[in-house]
Amino acid sequence: MKKKWKGWLAGPLAAFVLAAGVVAATPAMDGKAQAVDIGKACTLTVAPGGADFSEDLAKAHVVVDLYKVADAIPDSDGDTYSYGFAAGYTELKVSDKPDNAQWQRLAQQAARIALNGGTPDVSGDAGSALSIPGCGLYLVVARGADITDYIKEVTGADGEKELVTIARSGEYTYTFAPSLVSLPSKEAVDGEINTANPGDWLYDVSVTLKPERDVRYGDLEIVKTLQSYETDDPATFVFQVEAVLNGQNVYSNVVTISFTEAGQKSVVIEDLPVGAEVTVKEVYTGAVYTVVTADTQTAVIPANDVVSVAFTNGYDNTDRDGGVVINQFDYNADSGWGWTKVTDGE
Repeated sequence: MKKKWKGWLAGPLAAFVLAAGVVAATPAMDGKAQAVDIGKACTLTVAPGGADFSEDLAKAHVVVDLYKVADAIPDSDGDTYSYGFAAGYTELKVSDKPDNAQWQRLAQQAARIALNGGTPDVSGDAGSALSIPGCGLYLVVARGADITDYIKEVTGADGEKELVTIARSGEYTYTFAPSLVSLPSKEAVDGEINTANPGDWLYDVSVTLKPERDVRYGDLEIVKTLQSYETDDPATFVFQVEAVLNGQNVYSNVVTISFTEAGQKSVVIEDLPVGAEVTVKEVYTGAVYTVVTADTQTAVIPANDVVSVAFTNGYDNTDRDGGVVINQFDYNADSGWGWTKVTDGE
């Protein structure tokens, strides 16, 4: 199926990238449009993100898969080309002047076809120049090389389900939207890529993706062992927990564990940032108990996992009574400040 495609030259990815001046090319000095050469070899270089993410993205080992959605078919005027959609993609439709939202929908439609068992036409490390097997329209999929379940479905701003792909560094998860790029391309004029723009066709194109970045989280488990129970009242132990990431305090709180008999209990603090250095100090050991392990322990939060620190207390051979009450204060927009007595494990 041949789809006429004149005037507009790129999907939302290239439109964003070119508008930002990422694609470097030198227009013809005479300012005239040059004839397109569909038989000329092309390359595409895909940067996984901008300079603000580049250092951390280097740790995520992002690779790029390219799926050919359509061949470029030269038009009779010699300076434009049309799409001949490849097998499996023939139901896709492109309007005469698609806007960014339409390109995004088309990219989603192409992704649901390509990522449903399809094989990339080209794969390679992000940032390297990938040789393109013929001019045309390509779906760009960025993913973490060491992740097998890199395809996710999320709810978009319009409430519709969308496919995205992910990569992970030590501390962050990067989310990429599938995008479409046409090769060859043209340099943008006033932020718009159009076949009528002056200058040479670009056969070696560079684009920069714009992923979303989210902090990865892990959990901390505090395990308490009480060797013997020697009082009538609950034995309550209090722990001060401090977590620091990149020199900033990201968590500070106290947690309690209470016993009514000897044994082992634990409490889990969820969703601490990956890589945070956590210090746990037992600040109250109960009226008649003493900590027999170190009273301060440290751990580093792992990704999507639980790290544990353990404390053991024994009887100190006294008969004192005592207890502890922890109050937790919370703010509600309707009722203002209030307090809650924190019970065991909260």
